[in-house]
Amino acid sequence: MVTVTNLFKSVLSQLGNADFGLLVVIDLAAFGAVFAAALVGCLVSQRVRAHDKRAFLCAVNAFTAITLAVFLTEFPIAHSVAASAVFWCAGYLLYGALSLFKVRKKRAPVVEGTPVQSAIVSSGRQVRQPQGAPANDAPPAQSGVRLEHALSIADKLLMKNLGRGDRQELEKIKIALTVLKVKGVLSPQEGESLNEMFNALLKLMAKYDL
Repeated sequence: MVTVTNLFKSVLSQLGNADFGLLVVIDLAAFGAVFAAALVGCLVSQRVRAHDKRAFLCAVNAFTAITLAVFLTEFPIAHSVAASAVFWCAGYLLYGALSLFKVRKKRAPVVEGTPVQSAIVSSGRQVRQPQGAPANDAPPAQSGVRLEHALSIADKLLMKNLGRGDRQELEKIKIALTVLKVKGVLSPQEGESLNEMFNALLKLMAKYDL
């Protein structure tokens, strides 16, 4: 502690021999250069824009300490603390301005189609029909059995303590299954949708030990 105190006094003594106005200009110019570099980086680089801005916050705190030391060479401690507090507040406002630069997440494209397809897309699962793939020729009776079984699984899963995202996905799947059940006869593409939803239910069953 004594060594640190002596070092601080030595720094203040060296600063006291320099011109106060010049020290203030150097201090503000250096901080302005740091802010300008951060601002330009946010404007031109997506990586910098997405990066955490707390590094600039550390720079604000460091320059606040430098400002306090500079003002102590010319003014009493009360005035020096007030000046460094003003600098600190301004630095935090600039930090808030930099924090406004964020990377916007791209939204998934909306796929026009049947209510079943819309429900699958909104739950984060997009059904793709490969070219040349054989159509789903399952008879209506078999599809009805699979629908009943899938709805039964969905009801059992909804009784579990699910995560928020899983519960929302499961509710959308159940709505899509209900639509298919009301329709009765499924098209080949709706049959593929049923397979996708059934696979999703199996994954949730394994995840929650059903």
